[in-house]
Parts: sequence; C-alpha cells; structure tokens
Amino acid sequence: MTSLTRSSHPPSRTRFPSSIDDLASALMRSGLVAFAVLDAGNVVASSPALREILGCTSPQQHIDGHGLLALVAEPDQAAVAEFCAALLREDARIEHRCQLLHADGTLIPVLLGGNRIRVEGTHQIVLVVTDLRPWVGPTSVASTPHHFLGFDRTTGFATYPLLLDRMRIALAAARRHRRRSAVLRIDLERLDVLLGSLVGEAAAEVQVTIAETLRNCVRDCDTVARLGTREFVLLLPEIGQRDDAGITAARVVESIAHLFASTAAPRRVIATIGVSVYPTDGTSSERLLAHAELAMRSVAGTTAGRFAFTDASNAELTAIGPLHFLEEYTVGVPEIDAEHRALVVRTNALLEDLQGGADPGRLAQDLREIIELLRIHFATEARHLGTSPFEGSADLRTRNMHFLDELHCILLHVNRQSVALAVRHLYDWLVPHLLDLDYKMVS
Repeated sequence: MTSLTRSSHPPSRTRFPSSIDDLASALMRSGLVAFAVLDAGNVVASSPALREILGCTSPQQHIDGHGLLALVAEPDQAAVAEFCAALLREDARIEHRCQLLHADGTLIPVLLGGNRIRVEGTHQIVLVVTDLRPWVGPTSVASTPHHFLGFDRTTGFATYPLLLDRMRIALAAARRHRRRSAVLRIDLERLDVLLGSLVGEAAAEVQVTIAETLRNCVRDCDTVARLGTREFVLLLPEIGQRDDAGITAARVVESIAHLFASTAAPRRVIATIGVSVYPTDGTSSERLLAHAELAMRSVAGTTAGRFAFTDASNAELTAIGPLHFLEEYTVGVPEIDAEHRALVVRTNALLEDLQGGADPGRLAQDLREIIELLRIHFATEARHLGTSPFEGSADLRTRNMHFLDELHCILLHVNRQSVALAVRHLYDWLVPHLLDLDYKMVS
C-alpha cells in the first residue's frame, strides 16, 4: 500500500506557483477562497468565490471599484469601518462577524478576517470572507429587501452619491500631490429612444454592451458613473496633460460610433461629451460637473458624436470686477488688516493684468506674489490663533493649506483660462475670509 505520508515519486514543483505573485493570481482565479483587496476603503480586486457569495455572477454586476461599505448591511457599516481601521493600525482584532448584501437584496451572515499589506508605499487590506449560512441558516431579516445604493444595478457603474464621494477623494489627492484630474460628462443621444423600442432582455443586453464599451475606454483606476438613462460620467483621478482627457473622450466617441454603426439612423446612438479639468476648470466637484455639462450641451444635437472642453472660465471672468477694502473688513489687528489690504490690492492687480491681455509670464509672477502673501498671512493667523480657545482654529488652518495647494496646482499650467480660475477662486475665498465673524471674535 502506498504510504499517505511518503511518495515513491518526487513532488512535481512545476504544478505549483513559482512566486508569491503567481500564488496570489491563482487564488484570485480560483473558487476556493472568498477574498477582496481593499485600498482606501474601495475594493480593487475580488475573487470569483466572493462574487459568487454575493450573487454577482452576471456580466452586469460587479464588485471591483466600489466601496466595501456599499456591500455591507447598513446596521453593520460603522462596525466594519472600525474593523478595517483596526487592521490598518495592526491592532489584535483580526475577525469580525457581520452581514453583507446579496445581489437579490437579502442578507448574508459572514465572518471577516484580514490583514494589511504594503504595496508601493501604501497600505492595503486583504479581507477574507467566510459564508456562515451553512452553519447559522438564513438571517431573521433576510426577507427584507436591501439594495446596493452605491452603483447602478444594470451596468454596475457608480451612482451619483458614490461618484461625489469618489470625486471628493480624487480631488483631495490631486490637491495634495499637485496633479490634474478630469471629468467627462457623456450624453448618449437617442439611447432612450432605442431602449424604448426594445423589451426585456434585449434592452438589458444593449445596456450591458454599452457598459462594457465604456469600461474598455478607461483605466482600472478611473470611475464610470451613470446619472440617468442616457447620461454617464467618467472620473479620471489623475492625468498628465489636459489633452489626455481629450484622448479618452475621443476614444469614447469613436467606440460608441463603431458599436452602433449598423443601427438605423433614427435609433443610432452617438456620444456627445463635455470635458472639465481640475484645477483649470474648477476645484470642486459641483463646479467641475457643471462646467462639463455646459461643454456637453455645446456639442449636443450634432449628426456625429463630438466632445468639447469647457470654456466657462473666460465667460465668468467678464462678470468679475475689482474688490474694494471696506470698513467692515477691518479686524482690529494692525498686522492682519495690513495683510488683508495687500491681498486685495494684489488680487485686483492680477485681474487687471488678465483682462488687459498680459503674457503668461507676467500672470505667473502675479500669482506667485499672491501665493507668497498668502503664506505670510496664514503664518500671521497661526500665531494669533495658536493659543486661542476658538474651536474652529484648526479647521481654519487646514482650509488655508488646502487653498494654497490649489493655487500651486494652477501655477503648474499658467494660461488665461487657468489664471481666470485663480482669480475667481481668490474672489470666492477672499470676501468670505474678510467677513469671517468667528475669526474676528478670536482677535
């Protein structure tokens, strides 16, 4: 009888993965282990076994790219967030029981286990999921319908609330690392007409095909969101140059045109796209989305798909007039009042140079001088607020640093449009700052 502990043949090493990466890849493809890899709370990779537990097995249902908490039953979300935070802190807490949401809306009791790993200088979490249904049976609230509110059920794309959250994270990273991001607002014209002429699985198949087409036009790190029947948004959290966003937009236009090339003209879907870029076209989610929509409307109704960059900055610039330092802006601290007056003067000078057609070199110098004045002013504020009992002083300093970072981003690519944004941004910030009553109470 052959021994169970000794074999007459040497083990075949070629049947096993040759490296840790190969082993991870094999586990990811297998149905043996249900696990996900998390980065900043988002699922960046998941195994087939986990998708099977959650019932996300059809082409239009996805896990990767979505926040972990979107997969967790609402009563358990806070505890799961704390569990993941403990893993990142390397606390001893390595297991947690909770309920996940199945694709059909029912609840699944699971046991979470995990650990943190270091990847390219950042920490990620490997989360192992054990399905407890064979041992504990269905949960008492399994008949209560729940939904993945974070993404569209048909395409697997992010919904508007999740898009805003992704944009918040992307813009914070872009501001910190002084890089560009882009938003592409897409209108698939006549898609609603086409879907209205189809029924049942045919309509779903068209939407799934469109989803795969859009997904193939972007990178894994990008976010695709669906805002309505025919409207989508692409979030590109990091781009090198402004034209990179245009390349992606052109790719989408061409891919959609090719997909519906054989469709009858009245139902042929085309893509019209508006593109806005952070920080040139805005530094907030709302402004970037609004500017992208304006650009999208400017090319709507064409016979073929098109895309356009926003030019809202120049349009808004004409409505800006010079600032005047009013008596109500006075704080009562001579040093701070002098710096406030200097900021108003330098901001007006930048506006005058911009409206007068000054060259980019002169505009860049104006902007550098304002940034230096702001740096001095924020240091002055810090001295006055350092020993203050004012509860908002720490938040004020944080906002000040963010504001400087945004102006530095604009300084990386100086042209009329980017400086127009800087002027608008300065005006949006400066007047509320001068009128900040809470700040005056400190002094």
